Amino acid sequence: MQEICNTKTVILSLLASVSLPSTAREFDLLYGHHEIQTDYDPVDGWSLVVSYNLNDDFNDRTQIRRLKADQTTLIAPPVSKGILPNGFSFLADPGETVWVLPQGFDTANHFLGMRVIADAGIFQTRVGNNYSNIGRGTISFALKSATGSGPDRGGHFAHWESLPLGGSEVYLSSRDGIDESDEIPTLPAGAHSHFNWAFSKPGNYFLEFEVAGRLRAGGQETSHRETFHFQVPHSGELAEINASLCFHNKDWTLNLRDPENGVLYGPRRAFVVIPDSNAVGGFSCPCSFDAIGSDLPDRVGLPEILAQSGAASALTGPVSLRLIEHIGPGEVSFGSHFQSANGLSVADLIDLATPTTATLNFTEPGIHTLAFQPIHSTASKVCPLIIRCLAGLDLNYSFADWADSYERAYDLPSGSLTDPSGDWNGDGTDHQMEFLLDAAGANPIRSNPSSSHFLPGYDTNSQHFTFFRDLTKDPLDNESPNLLLSYSSDLVNWRNLGPRNRGRPLQYAESGAEEGNAVSPFIRRSLLLSPVPLKSFFRLIAE
Repeated sequence: MQEICNTKTVILSLLASVSLPSTAREFDLLYGHHEIQTDYDPVDGWSLVVSYNLNDDFNDRTQIRRLKADQTTLIAPPVSKGILPNGFSFLADPGETVWVLPQGFDTANHFLGMRVIADAGIFQTRVGNNYSNIGRGTISFALKSATGSGPDRGGHFAHWESLPLGGSEVYLSSRDGIDESDEIPTLPAGAHSHFNWAFSKPGNYFLEFEVAGRLRAGGQETSHRETFHFQVPHSGELAEINASLCFHNKDWTLNLRDPENGVLYGPRRAFVVIPDSNAVGGFSCPCSFDAIGSDLPDRVGLPEILAQSGAASALTGPVSLRLIEHIGPGEVSFGSHFQSANGLSVADLIDLATPTTATLNFTEPGIHTLAFQPIHSTASKVCPLIIRCLAGLDLNYSFADWADSYERAYDLPSGSLTDPSGDWNGDGTDHQMEFLLDAAGANPIRSNPSSSHFLPGYDTNSQHFTFFRDLTKDPLDNESPNLLLSYSSDLVNWRNLGPRNRGRPLQYAESGAEEGNAVSPFIRRSLLLSPVPLKSFFRLIAE
C-alpha cells in the first residue's frame, strides 16, 4: 500500500493494487436502488432475494444481480430518521422518532422497490378472493412475522403506499398484530413498484414474508417464505459510563453498556455525553467499571464472545485498569482512583476485583479521550482501550468545537486548527479529514497511526477496505464535507463513490462490515471490491 496527497481536494489517498478472488458473500446495504424481488420459474420454483440492475434498466433481466436474503442486511441510514407527523398511527404515535425508507427517491436513503420476475400467463389473476385467467396474472405478498431486538423493545414495522391525492394505503403493519390482513393482495407478473418501509425503534428486524399464487395450469396454490434482515442504528449516545473489561484469546476490549436500551457498544462505538456543568463548574456523570461480561440483546462492533467473556472470570489472578492518558482540555478525575491534575502514574489504577463506582469529573468542556491499559500478567502488549466523552457538547459537535477543544487540550494558540485545509502536524492529513475521522482516532497534533482504525486497510480474505466512518459528522447526504471513496485504474481518472454515484454491491460499494449484530452512528465501513479490474487504485477523500 502506498500513500499520496492531492493538495486540492484529497486529504488522504490510499492506493492499493489488488488482485481479487471470488465475490464477497455478505452485504450490508446503506443506501441505493434495490428491490425485494420475487422470482418464479415453472421448473426452479420460487426465490425471494434482494436485487438490483447493473444498468438501471428494469426491463433488462440479463443485468439483474441477486443477493441472498440471509446474507444481506439493509441498514437505515441517517437521513431516514425523523419525527412522525399525524396520520400514521399504524406505525407509531405522532411525535415519535421513526426511520422511513421512502416510496420516492431520496439521496442517501434506500429506494427499495418490489419486483416480480415471472412470465405472464403462469399465475391466475386475483380480484378480491376470486381468480381468473384474465391478464398477466398476479401473486400476493404477505407479512408473516416480525422478530428481533427492534420488535422486542416495542418497535413496529409498517409498509404503505402514499396516494397521489394524499393519505396512505396501508398494506403491512405489525403495530396491531400480524394477521391475514397484512398483505399486498396483487402484485402483477413483471411488477416493479415502490412503497414506504418504516420502523419505530432501533435494533434488528427479521421480517418473514410469504409470496403466494394460483397456477393457471391445474389451479394449484403455491407459496414460499423468506426472512429479510433490516437494521435501525442505535444512537451511540450514553449519559453515563457503565464499562465492562472483557478478555478472550489474547484480545482485550472495554465495552460500554446501555442496559436501559439493551445495547452494548464496542470500542469507539459510543460517546458519553455530559451536557451541563454541575454546581462546582465541572462536568460530571456517574461512572462504574467491572470485569464482568454482558449479554444484552444488541451488540455494536464486537463479537459475542468478547461481549460475554468478562476478564474476571476468563483470567486467573487480579485484574485492574490503569489510566495511561487523557487527551482533552483541563483535568479529569474518578474519585480517588485517578486524577490527572497531579500527573498520571502507576498509581492511577482501578481495581476490578469487584465493581468500582464513583463520579467521573472533567474540569473543562470539550472532547475528552480516556486511554486505559489492562493490568494483568497477559496484558503487556495491549493497545490502549479507549472511552470517549463529550463535556458541554453533543454528538453533532461542529468543526469549530473540535478545533477549539484540541487547541485547549494541547495548549495551542487560539485559531491554530481553524483552517479546514490546514495540516498542523504535517502528516498529509488536513484538519477537515481529521475532524470527520475523529471517532476513528484521527488527531490533528500527533501524526495519525497507520492502523485499520484510521487508515483503510485491505483484507485479502474478506476483500474489504476497512475504515471508521462517523455518520454523525458525515451524514451521507452529499453535503460538504462528506467522506467519499474513489477508485482509478490509471491514477489520472477517478470516480467517487457516494450517495449519487454509489457503485454496486458486487462492484464497488460501502458495507457495514460489522463484527457485532447492530450498528451505530460510528460504523466501521468497508468498500467491497469484487468484481473489479484486476488492478485498481483506491483513495479516501473529504469534499
